[in-house]
Amino acid sequence: MATIKRKKTDTDLGTMILRNMATIMEREQVRRGLNKKELAQLCEITSPYYLQILDGSANPSLQVITRISTNLKIPLQELLMGQKSEAKSD
Repeated sequence: MATIKRKKTDTDLGTMILRNMATIMEREQVRRGLNKKELAQLCEITSPYYLQILDGSANPSLQVITRISTNLKIPLQELLMGQKSEAKSD
């Protein structure tokens, strides 16, 4: 008898992070005047994977998250938590 693998239940934190990523990526797409395919290329991900991020079904690795952050020039804190980091003052 074969066992059935079940998908792990999403965590509230994981869902929130993915929602924040989608919101920021959509914001940047509009701000930069790009279509979905162009933004995906800028982030070095495939268009279908970008759509998975938008619909909340993706499970991006840390490497993918940092690539998106770097390529969009968005701090990780803002990309993941939706909070802009404050500039350091000397």
